[in-house]
Amino acid sequence: MIFATIGLFSTACNVTKHLDESKGEQLVIKNKLELEFPGKVSLSDKTALQYELDDLYKIKTNEVILRMFRMRLSLYYNYKDKDKRFARWIMKKFAEPPALYNQGLTEKTVSNFVNYMHNRGYFDATCTYENDTLEHHKVTTTYRLRTGERYMVDAVTWTSRDSAVLDLLTAGKGVSLLKPGSPLDGQLFEREKIRITETLKNAGYAYFVPNFIEFLGDTVGSRAKVTIDLLTPTDSTDHPTYTFGSVQVYTSLVPDVIAIRRDTAIDGVYYASADKQFSVKPHKLRREIFIRPGATYSQADIDRTARNLNALGTYRFVSVRPYQDSVDENQQNVVVSLTPNQRLSLGWNVELNTSYSSASSQLIGVSGGVNFRNNNVFGGAENWTSDLSYGLEFDLANPEQLIFSQEVSFNNQLTFPRFFDYLGWWKNLHAFRVGSWRPYSDKKYQRLKNEATTRLNLNYNYLELIDFYNYNLINATFGYNLSASPGRQVSIDLAGLDVLQPTLEPRFDSLYGDNDFYTLSFQEQLFTGVFFRDFNMNIYTNPNKFGEHNFFRFGAELSGLEVEIANELWGAAFQHEEWAIGPLEFANFFRLNLDGGYIREYHNGITLATRIGAGIVRPYGGTPVTPYVKQFYIGGPSSLRAFRIREIGPGGFQDPLAPTDPPFYQSADFRFEFNAELRFPLFLALKGAVFVDGGNVWSVTQEDPRPFSQLEWNSYRQIALGTGFGARIDVEFFVLRFDFGLPLRKPRDAGGFWIPYFTEEKLSFNDFTLNVSVGYPF
Repeated sequence: MIFATIGLFSTACNVTKHLDESKGEQLVIKNKLELEFPGKVSLSDKTALQYELDDLYKIKTNEVILRMFRMRLSLYYNYKDKDKRFARWIMKKFAEPPALYNQGLTEKTVSNFVNYMHNRGYFDATCTYENDTLEHHKVTTTYRLRTGERYMVDAVTWTSRDSAVLDLLTAGKGVSLLKPGSPLDGQLFEREKIRITETLKNAGYAYFVPNFIEFLGDTVGSRAKVTIDLLTPTDSTDHPTYTFGSVQVYTSLVPDVIAIRRDTAIDGVYYASADKQFSVKPHKLRREIFIRPGATYSQADIDRTARNLNALGTYRFVSVRPYQDSVDENQQNVVVSLTPNQRLSLGWNVELNTSYSSASSQLIGVSGGVNFRNNNVFGGAENWTSDLSYGLEFDLANPEQLIFSQEVSFNNQLTFPRFFDYLGWWKNLHAFRVGSWRPYSDKKYQRLKNEATTRLNLNYNYLELIDFYNYNLINATFGYNLSASPGRQVSIDLAGLDVLQPTLEPRFDSLYGDNDFYTLSFQEQLFTGVFFRDFNMNIYTNPNKFGEHNFFRFGAELSGLEVEIANELWGAAFQHEEWAIGPLEFANFFRLNLDGGYIREYHNGITLATRIGAGIVRPYGGTPVTPYVKQFYIGGPSSLRAFRIREIGPGGFQDPLAPTDPPFYQSADFRFEFNAELRFPLFLALKGAVFVDGGNVWSVTQEDPRPFSQLEWNSYRQIALGTGFGARIDVEFFVLRFDFGLPLRKPRDAGGFWIPYFTEEKLSFNDFTLNVSVGYPF
């Protein structure tokens, strides 16, 4: 195997021997682009322009691994003349033909660069190129692009023969993308065309298209007076406006082909089905259809209807098709065709994973489960999902007690595709105002009513760490899901109840039984919420012109506020003890958690990914310590990969029991961590990465008995650091990740934070921490 690998890499390194010197074949090994601007240009603008131009090379260089191996090109030469099935598969999936130098294609690249710059407003741009030949058969091509001065918009004028169209657009010209000072950028002009077209299509102009928009310009020097001319269909007619005519919704049938067996009309909308019963009751479906007979034609209403019907999950195929009425030429009839999904489905899954635990060096986990789905429970497109799973973890480091843990989970969710106002909470919040200010605007309230889905969750989880502890956790919530905008997902739980019943086994009790922090953290507790339980928001942006995108995650959780207020009022009025349900204590805490990330993707397959996050949780009222399951910890495959889960912190605390089993059970009230990772392609689906992770957790309260655990002004000195490298098998449907983390800096109460691998000690493979996981860490 070793010799085969060496041979493959040697062949990949020496692919130029296959070039035909009699034909003058030369391999292009590098394309370089040098930009020359007439004045100062910011680094960000220059980088963005190079990123955009990178797609315009007509000769793409071959993929290189470790700056020297052209593995895919090597596969091309090894298999191109073979006619076996395996060879054809290699040629189709993995092989890459040589990037041979061609003067015609090089000059085409020059033309591409110049044309692109003209389109972006650099009308005086010129480009030249030169080749640098290495070893007679390798070529580096350098392109020198002189941009010249960019032309700008001096003034904007609107004209049209159609006065109605002109009045509509000039009334809102303040939102136009073309303004004095804007560049004469073709991309900007195209976006303005789209904006104008969308505006008119949503105002009744059903057949208005971008071709009716013409931009005219008169330049003086590098300044241009731009005229936006809105053309008419002919010289003598204006653009017609339309209203919605008939709206017909067909389920499981094609009109005039399949017989209608059930039909009805609601609010002027006609519903028909080929079945005896509607799969979704029409009065339930009406909420998802925003097209109103007699209303002004709006493309946005059509798109919104299609989007909402698809989001139900009840239909496999959704079509919303407008067409002109044959009698009234100013009406657009609409046909909505729906093909139902299979109502009931049953599935199963099996997973095998390797992980490292806070109480063991290496674990092998096996889990399996069944899942059930009903896409239309009550005939109103309600979705019910149930998942039942069971998993075992085996401790390979302890053959005498092979089973390390077992877990059972049973999760159920019922989703209603409509909004229920729980106790009039949102109505009252919307009605509340102070002067002209209100916390929930009309627009937000209407969007919530129209687009939010309501869900009920009932979950059960049992986890047992053999000989340490086990717990039963029952969770029930009532809340909403809302796609606030593309790339923004919001979930809110108004009401929630969690019952936590932990049991400490004798072995755990013998180690930590005298520590009040642990015993109070593992009490039997109730987590409650009546008007608010938790809020989560996830935001993901699309890549911009630099190949950059960001993500942001925010979570807030509150437990016990209503009970605390009731206890205070009850105690003040009747001098009664606080409420409790048997041995269960009401847990009072609030928890905030946020993470933000920046990802930059380069054209050569290299990706830079960064993340920073923090969180805080605090008990209040009669709760002395935050429940253990709600505290923060770091370490592990998706955190500080050089350390085990819960190995670090809090602060500089060193657990005197850490050398024994179990070593790592640390958590605290405050979390701070950051990660940076450079990802790059290696070979085929194999990718590599190098990373740096840092962070720690701290206690906010001074009552924590663990020395050096409190958060203070100089706590930055207790940040742990780790680095490492990784390999990822990245195929279309999953990513299998191997990360080897190396500790660099570990908080210690006595100082000496940096770990002396390269001075006092020799670095060995045992110093690395292996993490095996599925998916990217962030």
